[in-house]
Amino acid sequence: MPKIKSNLLGPDGNHIEYDLNKFSRQAAKRTGTLKNWTPTKLWGDMSATAEREFIVERATDLVQSDPHAAGVVSNQAFTVVGDGLKPHPEIDWQFLGIEKAEARKLAAKQIHIYKRWAPYADSGRRMTAGMLQHLLWRSFLQNGEYLVLLQMIEDVNKPYMLSVQVLNPLRLKTPSDLSSRKDIKEGVEIGAYGEPIAYWIKKQGQVGTYAADSSANYMRIEARQGHRLNVIHWFESKDAEQVRGISPFASAMKTFRDMNDYLDAELVSNIVTAAFSLFIETGSVDPYFPASNMATLTETGYKSDGSSYEQRYQEFEPGQVLYGSAGEKPHAISATRPGTTFEPFIRNVKKMLSMESGIPYNVLFKDFDGMNFASFRSAMLEAWRVFSVQRIWLGQGYCQPVHKMLIEEAHLMGEYPAPNFYENIDEYTRCSWIGPPKGQIEPLKDIQADAFAVQNNLKTRSKAILERDGYSAISVFDDLEEEQEMLIERGLSEERIPNENIGA
Repeated sequence: MPKIKSNLLGPDGNHIEYDLNKFSRQAAKRTGTLKNWTPTKLWGDMSATAEREFIVERATDLVQSDPHAAGVVSNQAFTVVGDGLKPHPEIDWQFLGIEKAEARKLAAKQIHIYKRWAPYADSGRRMTAGMLQHLLWRSFLQNGEYLVLLQMIEDVNKPYMLSVQVLNPLRLKTPSDLSSRKDIKEGVEIGAYGEPIAYWIKKQGQVGTYAADSSANYMRIEARQGHRLNVIHWFESKDAEQVRGISPFASAMKTFRDMNDYLDAELVSNIVTAAFSLFIETGSVDPYFPASNMATLTETGYKSDGSSYEQRYQEFEPGQVLYGSAGEKPHAISATRPGTTFEPFIRNVKKMLSMESGIPYNVLFKDFDGMNFASFRSAMLEAWRVFSVQRIWLGQGYCQPVHKMLIEEAHLMGEYPAPNFYENIDEYTRCSWIGPPKGQIEPLKDIQADAFAVQNNLKTRSKAILERDGYSAISVFDDLEEEQEMLIERGLSEERIPNENIGA
């Protein structure tokens, strides 16, 4: 076999040649159906930035104009975040060398501090802490990343200064006059080990004006000051040495767009078919209702050579009866669209799109038609596996760092008196982030399973309560205690239904 030249240049400046006889793997061959498969590589950070920005712009347009893409984002955001993930403190009192009662007091104090701060979390004073989480996860699902500035804003109306400012990730980019610097990649200034040192964020320009991409119009914000974060930039890393996120729609964007165009074409075709008027041909020219004398509209078109031409057409109202002259025969539009393969084809396309997200098609697009209980349950369990991982990502990537800074501020204000706080700051602020509970397919069986696990020491009551209702066990026990006291005060007896009689 002959040698072929690659796009890579060798030390001598010539193209490197490959001998096809030496290929040992089928995937590397340049023959047969693989002959024309030569992926294009991106050379330089500027080309990578331009392509990523173009993908983000298309993803934004897709989410704003395609109901399927908009539904995918909304469905996942509402399921993963809901009204917001809540902190569940996990203070290891034995490691810290404090009493268990003191650890419980500190845990309750953390929850109280978070509840006071949550309504004032947004620096723009529009969103609560839960709304910010919802916005961030939508940004990840659409743009592939989210970008947050952590501000300390003094305001007498706020209990704490810590504030969260959410930015559009497109503002993070490398200034044009600094493009030659090797330590700045797509707006992220990195260190020797690839860690973020600083972020270059474009300033907000005045309305109707465009600021140049020079460094004079950028802010250089250090990633952290000491142990405190200034910026939270999170994305799902899929490649080594990756510094920016890629929209999850990237691999399925063409399919989403093609399906949307196909549905539009089918919809327009059916509208035209439904609005087709009745045309009756007469034997002679009718001077009162000749079709040729009806109002004719014209529009100007342009050919490929630039010359113009006029195109004539007529608009008919649905249900009209038109009497045409002799020789005027319309060509009827077939009303057989969409065909019998339309619905199965669209379903297969949606299944293909669901593969990219890892969520079953039925759950992602909320199509449960024809499903039995077993398939529905398996689909929900598989989807919840993905949602659970995404909750962990949001909790570890955003919620926990912000919560740590919030508790530190409360400690400095004297509201969180933890001994040796800075030596064990991670232990004092560690939390699990719990979101809204998943839906119960069979509530009775789920309750019985939790009760059996608790009785056999396989699960704690706190865990069962969190998974089922999303509340802390302390608040539930307090409510039960208060309820029992109220029953005793009123002389009412509390009768419980034995487990074996439930549902009988």
